[in-house]
Amino acid sequence: MSEEKKNALKSIVFYLIAILIIVAINISGKFKSGPCTPNLDVLSMFTVFILNVVLLIVNFIKAFIMKRKNRLSVVVHLVVLLILIILSNFKII
Repeated sequence: MSEEKKNALKSIVFYLIAILIIVAINISGKFKSGPCTPNLDVLSMFTVFILNVVLLIVNFIKAFIMKRKNRLSVVVHLVVLLILIILSNFKII
């Protein structure tokens, strides 16, 4: 397996683990937010969104400025970012 595919696979595994953690937090019911107090369910989504943007920028710089093999990782991060934006606009998450 090439280095580029390994990097993309690491990104996919990261997002799968993050989604599982967010689902576990939301299902447990212990960390639900109130009307005036955001709790761990909201914080987890903001954290994943911020990490996504940071990883997208870092991998973009590595792929296109430093000429490393990270183009597939950039695509993975971009797709996840678009999915997060679409899901948050429809209030699914």
